Amino acid sequence: MIELVYFDRNAVTEAYQVIQFRAGESWRIARDGELLGSVEKLNGVWRGREGSKLAEELIGNIGRLIDAQHFNKLPSDIKLHWPAQVQEVIPSGDEEYLVIAKPEIDFERFVIIFTAYIPHLLKDEWLVLFKLYDAGMNQDWEVSARAIRK
Repeated sequence: MIELVYFDRNAVTEAYQVIQFRAGESWRIARDGELLGSVEKLNGVWRGREGSKLAEELIGNIGRLIDAQHFNKLPSDIKLHWPAQVQEVIPSGDEEYLVIAKPEIDFERFVIIFTAYIPHLLKDEWLVLFKLYDAGMNQDWEVSARAIRK
Protein backbone atom coordinates (compact mmCIF):
# COMPACT_ATOMS: atom_id res chain seq x y z
CA MET A 1 0.00 0.00 0.00
CA ILE A 2 1.18 3.50 -0.83
CA GLU A 3 -0.29 6.50 0.95
CA LEU A 4 0.33 10.15 0.14
CA VAL A 5 -1.18 13.32 1.57
CA TYR A 6 -2.30 16.16 -0.68
CA PHE A 7 -2.84 19.59 0.92
CA ASP A 8 -5.21 21.79 -1.06
CA ARG A 9 -3.50 25.12 -1.76
CA ASN A 10 -6.83 26.94 -1.88
CA ALA A 11 -7.82 25.75 1.58
CA VAL A 12 -4.74 24.97 3.66
CA THR A 13 -6.80 23.04 6.17
CA GLU A 14 -8.02 20.59 3.51
CA ALA A 15 -5.90 17.44 3.47
CA TYR A 16 -6.67 14.50 1.22
CA GLN A 17 -5.40 10.95 1.63
CA VAL A 18 -4.23 9.51 -1.68
CA ILE A 19 -4.02 5.72 -1.40
CA GLN A 20 -3.07 2.91 -3.77
CA PHE A 21 -3.55 -0.56 -2.32
CA ARG A 22 -1.79 -2.52 -5.08
CA ALA A 23 0.52 -1.54 -7.93
CA GLY A 24 -1.43 -0.78 -11.07
CA GLU A 25 -4.73 -0.11 -9.30
CA SER A 26 -6.44 3.26 -9.32
CA TRP A 27 -5.69 5.70 -6.50
CA ARG A 28 -8.44 6.26 -3.93
CA ILE A 29 -8.98 9.75 -2.56
CA ALA A 30 -10.40 10.31 0.91
CA ARG A 31 -10.90 13.29 3.22
CA ASP A 32 -11.84 13.07 6.89
CA GLY A 33 -12.41 9.32 6.53
CA GLU A 34 -14.86 9.68 3.62
CA LEU A 35 -14.02 8.10 0.27
CA LEU A 36 -14.54 10.79 -2.38
CA GLY A 37 -13.58 8.78 -5.42
CA SER A 38 -10.77 7.20 -7.38
CA VAL A 39 -8.39 8.55 -9.99
CA GLU A 40 -6.31 6.86 -12.65
CA LYS A 41 -4.02 7.92 -15.45
CA LEU A 42 -5.30 6.95 -18.89
CA ASN A 43 -3.35 7.87 -22.02
CA GLY A 44 -1.24 10.31 -20.00
CA VAL A 45 -4.23 12.17 -18.48
CA TRP A 46 -5.44 11.91 -14.88
CA ARG A 47 -9.19 11.24 -14.66
CA GLY A 48 -11.74 10.52 -11.99
CA ARG A 49 -13.35 7.12 -12.17
CA GLU A 50 -17.11 6.73 -12.44
CA GLY A 51 -18.95 8.01 -9.39
CA SER A 52 -16.09 10.28 -8.33
CA LYS A 53 -17.00 13.44 -6.34
CA LEU A 54 -13.71 15.17 -7.26
CA ALA A 55 -13.37 18.41 -9.18
CA GLU A 56 -11.23 18.29 -12.35
CA GLU A 57 -8.74 20.81 -10.89
CA LEU A 58 -8.31 18.68 -7.78
CA ILE A 59 -7.83 15.53 -9.90
CA GLY A 60 -5.12 17.31 -11.91
CA ASN A 61 -3.35 18.53 -8.77
CA ILE A 62 -3.44 15.11 -7.13
CA GLY A 63 -2.22 13.53 -10.37
CA ARG A 64 0.77 15.90 -10.41
CA LEU A 65 1.54 14.92 -6.79
CA ILE A 66 1.51 11.23 -7.73
CA ASP A 67 3.64 11.84 -10.84
CA ALA A 68 6.21 13.78 -8.80
CA GLN A 69 6.94 10.81 -6.54
CA HIS A 70 10.18 8.98 -7.26
CA PHE A 71 8.69 5.56 -6.47
CA ASN A 72 6.45 6.05 -9.48
CA LYS A 73 9.48 6.29 -11.79
CA LEU A 74 11.92 3.92 -10.10
CA PRO A 75 10.57 0.63 -11.59
CA SER A 76 11.11 1.88 -15.14
CA ASP A 77 14.55 3.28 -14.20
CA ILE A 78 15.57 -0.15 -12.87
CA LYS A 79 14.27 -1.94 -15.97
CA LEU A 80 16.05 0.55 -18.25
CA HIS A 81 19.33 0.20 -16.35
CA TRP A 82 19.27 -3.63 -16.38
CA PRO A 83 17.24 -4.55 -19.48
CA ALA A 84 18.98 -7.92 -19.95
CA GLN A 85 18.59 -8.94 -16.30
CA VAL A 86 15.29 -7.53 -14.99
CA GLN A 87 11.95 -8.97 -16.03
CA GLU A 88 9.66 -7.03 -13.67
CA VAL A 89 9.75 -4.46 -10.86
CA ILE A 90 6.71 -4.29 -8.60
CA PRO A 91 6.38 -1.55 -5.97
CA SER A 92 4.95 -2.76 -2.67
CA GLY A 93 5.03 0.78 -1.33
CA ASP A 94 7.42 3.69 -1.45
CA GLU A 95 9.88 1.79 0.73
CA GLU A 96 9.76 -1.70 -0.80
CA TYR A 97 10.06 -3.18 -4.30
CA LEU A 98 10.01 -6.70 -5.70
CA VAL A 99 12.55 -7.19 -8.50
CA ILE A 100 12.17 -10.33 -10.62
CA ALA A 101 15.11 -11.37 -12.76
CA LYS A 102 14.89 -12.78 -16.26
CA PRO A 103 15.42 -16.50 -16.84
CA GLU A 104 18.90 -17.82 -17.59
CA ILE A 105 20.90 -15.01 -15.97
CA ASP A 106 23.54 -15.53 -13.31
CA PHE A 107 21.37 -14.51 -10.35
CA GLU A 108 24.23 -14.31 -7.83
CA ARG A 109 26.22 -12.02 -10.12
CA PHE A 110 23.13 -9.85 -10.71
CA VAL A 111 22.64 -9.48 -6.95
CA ILE A 112 26.23 -8.23 -6.57
CA ILE A 113 25.89 -5.72 -9.42
CA PHE A 114 22.45 -4.57 -8.29
CA THR A 115 23.59 -4.09 -4.69
CA ALA A 116 26.57 -1.99 -5.77
CA TYR A 117 24.68 0.30 -8.14
CA ILE A 118 21.10 0.72 -6.83
CA PRO A 119 21.98 3.59 -4.43
CA HIS A 120 22.91 5.67 -7.50
CA LEU A 121 19.40 5.27 -8.97
CA LEU A 122 17.57 6.21 -5.78
CA LYS A 123 16.35 9.76 -5.27
CA ASP A 124 14.66 9.29 -1.89
CA GLU A 125 16.64 9.78 1.28
CA TRP A 126 14.92 7.03 3.26
CA LEU A 127 15.96 3.39 3.34
CA VAL A 128 14.41 1.30 0.57
CA LEU A 129 14.14 -2.51 0.62
CA PHE A 130 14.50 -4.47 -2.62
CA LYS A 131 13.46 -8.12 -2.64
CA LEU A 132 15.24 -9.77 -5.55
CA TYR A 133 13.96 -13.04 -7.01
CA ASP A 134 15.20 -15.24 -9.81
CA ALA A 135 12.71 -15.96 -12.63
CA GLY A 136 11.56 -19.23 -11.06
CA MET A 137 11.19 -17.64 -7.61
CA ASN A 138 13.61 -20.30 -6.30
CA GLN A 139 16.32 -17.91 -5.13
CA ASP A 140 15.81 -14.63 -3.33
CA TRP A 141 17.89 -11.89 -1.78
CA GLU A 142 17.12 -8.69 0.10
CA VAL A 143 18.99 -5.45 -0.50
CA SER A 144 18.49 -2.33 1.61
CA ALA A 145 19.72 0.91 0.08
CA ARG A 146 19.58 4.65 0.53
CA ALA A 147 20.23 7.31 -2.10
CA ILE A 148 23.80 8.50 -2.44
CA ARG A 149 23.87 12.22 -1.74
CA LYS A 150 25.33 14.18 -4.59
